[in-house]
Amino acid sequence: MMSATDPSSIFPLPLCAFEEFMFQDGSEDYPMLFYLQIRLKGKVDRDIMRIAVAEAFRRHPLLNCHVKKIDGELHWTWSEDDFPEANWDVDQWKTDQPWKKSINLAKETGIRVWAEQFDQHAELTLQYHHACCDGIGASQFLQDIAIGYAREYGRQAGEHDLPELSPLDPTLLATRNAQQGRRVANIPGSILRRIRILFKYSLRYLQQKKVPFKIGTEPINKDTRQSGVAIRQIEFDRKQTRQLRDAAKQHNCTMNDMLVSQLMLFSTKWNEASGERKRSRFSLRQPTACVLVPASLRGPADSELPASNVVSYVFMSRATSMADTPIKLLESIRDEMQLVHSAQAGWFFIQAIEFLKRIPFGLHLMMRSTQSSCMSTTVLSHMGNILNAIGGRLPREGGSIRMGNLVVENIYGVPPIRKGTAVVFSSMMIGGCLKICVRCCDKQYSEADAAQLVSQFKLHLGKLCAERPDVESKKPIPSVVV
Repeated sequence: MMSATDPSSIFPLPLCAFEEFMFQDGSEDYPMLFYLQIRLKGKVDRDIMRIAVAEAFRRHPLLNCHVKKIDGELHWTWSEDDFPEANWDVDQWKTDQPWKKSINLAKETGIRVWAEQFDQHAELTLQYHHACCDGIGASQFLQDIAIGYAREYGRQAGEHDLPELSPLDPTLLATRNAQQGRRVANIPGSILRRIRILFKYSLRYLQQKKVPFKIGTEPINKDTRQSGVAIRQIEFDRKQTRQLRDAAKQHNCTMNDMLVSQLMLFSTKWNEASGERKRSRFSLRQPTACVLVPASLRGPADSELPASNVVSYVFMSRATSMADTPIKLLESIRDEMQLVHSAQAGWFFIQAIEFLKRIPFGLHLMMRSTQSSCMSTTVLSHMGNILNAIGGRLPREGGSIRMGNLVVENIYGVPPIRKGTAVVFSSMMIGGCLKICVRCCDKQYSEADAAQLVSQFKLHLGKLCAERPDVESKKPIPSVVV
């Protein structure tokens, strides 16, 4: 159970570097919002759900805060116990379209929830402001809602064997961005060598021209526009998932390495098929496919940390010309990702933000430049085994999570869309099967264009499954043309 500490007693708290980056990075048209959706079999008891959500907010207080300036610095301030509730008025939220609106953290808390009850199931959508927490924190919050609902339902039914909430300590939020107690990037060698490596990667990033996904061709109007949050899913069965794992193992890669390289291949081929011309290899700014990969910075001491941002960005980028050599591309991704993990290189991005904050207007100028350009071709957020993350303390029913009178049928989610990053992906494992969620910007992709892109990516990975690699002969990974 959570510490008896009153959440209000730990505030105000200054925003850490990544939180401030997320706070300033969003705009009215492209807010820094990400989503989790959960499909539940059964009829939700809304009174019990209200109790569960309120308790989850008390346990994860950053999700119930506003952002205010105190002595010239941005701080989190507690917004008291008037917790937001799930909006079950379908006509109202369909009219308001909250997925098209930013969250003003000066006046609102960092999460919205809306829901719809059907005859046999319900669907809840959780919209998070990325300044408040990362994907792991969002899963923690959703887990607490699920456990809280099961506990209250069981208590009212007179049950005694109730699931336990995980212990949390809100006072740990004060050190949520501290390097102490966490493994920090440690490049061996002299200070000059470390500076040279950091300078090399920074210069490489600045010299690259990130190539976004080419936008759709169909005009967007009220008849062709995507509706709702529009999270599309690609699901692979156990056999296909095993084939993808085998394709990765052939080159001593992880599944995540494989997906990063395949997104680079796919985006390049998609753009070429859409009429994007190849540029000269000798141009001053080399066209580059870049996959932004969120990297958790958590350590063992964070097991009782409430929902927050303990995450950074790693930019995996390669010249689009490397699409012609898919094996070389994959193995270069593998080698760099191994370096990222061994050096915990996600800290470099945090350290860069902290350095820019010390320069007058440094962070502001950097934000302006990234908001007007393509920061990355796409995003790939790996959410791991999300059912275990959310339902590890709840009973199972036929492989699904039971929470009181409800059964969790499906969970899906996607990272935020930026102005220059119009297509985003997330991957997760559910019951030993790979699921990939995709969201396309509704300002740049019609319903038909988005459906075509997702269908082509599914075909792209499906061909990789169909051509299961021969480990002995090291059969090349196919470069699939869309």
